[in-house]
Amino acid sequence: MTAGKQHVVHIGFHASEARTVDFDTDHVTVVMSRVSAARLPADLASRFARIVVLDLPDSDDLDTYDRAVDRMGELVADLIAEFGQPAGIVGLYEHTTLPAARLRERFGVSGTDARTALLCRDKVPMKEALSGTGIRVPRFLAVGPDTGRAELAAFAAEVPGRIVLKPRSQGASIGVRILDGAAELLALAEAGGIEEGYEAEEFVDGSIHHIDGVVRDGGMRWFCASRYLDTCFDFQHGTAPLAAVTPDRPELVARMREFTEVVVEALGLRDSTIHLELFHTPDDELVFLEIGNRFGGAGINWHHREVFGVDLAREAVLACLGRPSELATPRIMLDQRGVGASGWLYMPGVSGIVRVLAVNGLDGLPGSVVGVSTPAVGDLLDAGGQTWATTGKFLVSGESTAAVEQDMTRIVNTYTLETKAED
Repeated sequence: MTAGKQHVVHIGFHASEARTVDFDTDHVTVVMSRVSAARLPADLASRFARIVVLDLPDSDDLDTYDRAVDRMGELVADLIAEFGQPAGIVGLYEHTTLPAARLRERFGVSGTDARTALLCRDKVPMKEALSGTGIRVPRFLAVGPDTGRAELAAFAAEVPGRIVLKPRSQGASIGVRILDGAAELLALAEAGGIEEGYEAEEFVDGSIHHIDGVVRDGGMRWFCASRYLDTCFDFQHGTAPLAAVTPDRPELVARMREFTEVVVEALGLRDSTIHLELFHTPDDELVFLEIGNRFGGAGINWHHREVFGVDLAREAVLACLGRPSELATPRIMLDQRGVGASGWLYMPGVSGIVRVLAVNGLDGLPGSVVGVSTPAVGDLLDAGGQTWATTGKFLVSGESTAAVEQDMTRIVNTYTLETKAED
């Protein structure tokens, strides 16, 4: 072990976060699935002091890592024997934040504890923790195959209209169903269609906003609100684009920041990046949806890096290590000079495996486009195994929310791919 270097353990890793890691100054080790380790580029893999692998199924199940936490503990103990006590145990992703927290407690490493990490993963205790804070949450019920009909009927009687059935600890709208109402919920239960580990909650009408930020010493170091133009559900289950734009109304942004600060305090978050989602109803009410103690997915980190100069993934690593933030002073997205509003757009993916024959519409992109990532002619596209499969990514920055939305609509209407299915 090289003198002066600190040992940093990562739980899970993706090549896109390589820039966030201090390979030259730390002994960086990682515990990850064998499948994920095989996907690391060879030059990146060689920079880790040690990679130890777990034999886990390659699936969308975000609880897979947490179920293997005992085995991970054995592997981390071996790493500690070789490289010393960790300065930090880093979990950057939805599926690694909770096992990382459990391992911190096991080995006496500072950082977000298991209680707070669980509150940011399980949607039932998450909402229960907000009781008495003044934050409105949707009416909800923990459900499973053994939930009685009378209990389901009593819940459904209190919930007018549609009901959302979702896994308690998954993400990206995976496993989510929207039911027409009480009759469909009860019929599903009668047919044995409700699995273990689910939650039923009232459907809330309103626009959905995602709040992304950096929390240090319990305070908001960085805050950014964005409104989805479509929803993750529509993107995952249909053919709609996924896009989000920052609001340009200071009074609404201030309310959302205060809302977020109450949630962060109630859940015990001290040093972390956050990704929170809330509803803004037609009655101008803010309603909590969910929160994760990690940076947001899809185009969020790209948007923050390119438009605001905030690297959420890097901030997440620093927070896990207890090292100073790279943000000199607290700020919000409205503080950015020359940016009235901005956002990101993901065009929907394609089914199956296809070859790109032509890319249309790039020569007519609006001048507000500040970032583009699209396939090239000849590229092979395969959406299999990708959470955010897309045929094109765009960043837009303009003078107002309305202007950015208008330019995004123009992109959606003019950008297309011509493809051919591969045999």
